[in-house]
Amino acid sequence: MGHATRREPLRETAAAWHDRVHRDDVTEETRAAFALWLAESPEHRAAYEEIDRTWIALKSTAHEAQILALRHETALRLTRRTSKNAHSLTWAAAAVILVVLGMSLAMLSTRSKSDRSPIVLLLDAFRTHGDGRYATATGERLTVTLKDGSQLTLDTQTELRVAFTPSERTIRLTRGQAVFEVAKDPRRPFVVEVYDRRLIAVGTAFDVRLDGVQINVTMIEGTVRVERTTDLDATANARSAAIRSTSASPKSGSARPELGASATPQPVVTTLTAGEQLTVDSESQDHVRSADPDRVTSWRRGQVIFDNTRLGDAIGELNRYSDTKIKLSDPALADLRLSGGFATGRPTVFVEAITTYFPIQVAKADERAVVLSARK
Repeated sequence: MGHATRREPLRETAAAWHDRVHRDDVTEETRAAFALWLAESPEHRAAYEEIDRTWIALKSTAHEAQILALRHETALRLTRRTSKNAHSLTWAAAAVILVVLGMSLAMLSTRSKSDRSPIVLLLDAFRTHGDGRYATATGERLTVTLKDGSQLTLDTQTELRVAFTPSERTIRLTRGQAVFEVAKDPRRPFVVEVYDRRLIAVGTAFDVRLDGVQINVTMIEGTVRVERTTDLDATANARSAAIRSTSASPKSGSARPELGASATPQPVVTTLTAGEQLTVDSESQDHVRSADPDRVTSWRRGQVIFDNTRLGDAIGELNRYSDTKIKLSDPALADLRLSGGFATGRPTVFVEAITTYFPIQVAKADERAVVLSARK
C-alpha cells in the first residue's frame, strides 16, 4: 500500500516534467531544474523514463483523425474535492497522463467488445426520405436526411417519428436525444413535439434531449419558439404518466392538475436564440440559461465533455452508450468531481482514468458491469 501511494504522485510529477521539457518555449532554467530533479533519486529517473517510453510508443498513432479529435477534447483536469486521502494534482500532469492513457487504450486492437467505438450509421437518401419511425440502440448514432433537406442526428437510445403534411413538418421525440438541422421553408414550419412542448422552427439548428421527465433544448443557431400544448394528446398523457411514476407522493395541499383537458391553456412560453438552453423540469416549469452548444453536442463526435461534474452524474452519462455499466459500491464516491473529455462507448478508458487519479479501485468486473469501490 505504501509503495503504491508513493508511486502515484511520483508518476504525476514525472508527467508534469515531461510536459514542461517538451514545450517549444522551454527555458534553460526549466531544463536545469529538471536535471536536478532527475538526479535526486533513481526512482525519479525510472518514473520519467516510463512516461517517455509510453509517449514515444504512441506517437506513431497520434496522427489518426479519431485520436487527434480525442486529444483536442481531452485536455483533462481532474479535481478531487471530497476525499481526504486525495493528493493534489497539477494541471499539466492530468493533461499528459490522461491524454496518453486515452490514446493508448483507444488504440489497443485487443480491447473488449464493450470498449469499441459507437456504431455510426449513415443511411443513404433513398432510405431516409419518407415519414416513419427512426430509432437507435445502445451505442449507435444515426443520421437521417429528410425529403425537405432537413437533417436529423440521433444519439444513443433515441426514438422519434416523422410526419409531414402540406402545412407542417412534424417530429415527435419519444426517447433520447437528437440534433435537428432544419431546412428553411417559411410556408411549412418545422415542429418538434416533446411531451407537452412544441418547438417551432423555420430554418435553424438545435439539440433536444429527453431525460426522464426533463426536457433540454439547446440552440445551435437561429431561433425556436416554444409552445405548451393545451389539448389532451399523447404527449401530454405521456408526460403526466412519467411524472406520476417518478414523483414521490404529493405533498398535502400541493396537488397538481393533470396535463391535458384540465390544464389551463398557456400562450407561447418563450423564444430561444443561439447559445441558450431551455430546461423544462418535472413540475413543467421553464428555465432558460446560457449554454455551450459545442459541448452539449459533443456526442456527435463520439465524445462527452464534463466540467466539474459529479462522478455519479458522469457515470450515468457514459452508461447511456455502453452495455457494460459502471457502478459505484460506495455512494460517497459519487460526489467526487472531474472535468475532461471521454470517448463514448469505451468504459475501460474512463475506468482506467478515474482509478489512476482518484482513490478508487475496480472491485468487480465482467462484460455486464464494472463495480468501483474506494481504494483501501
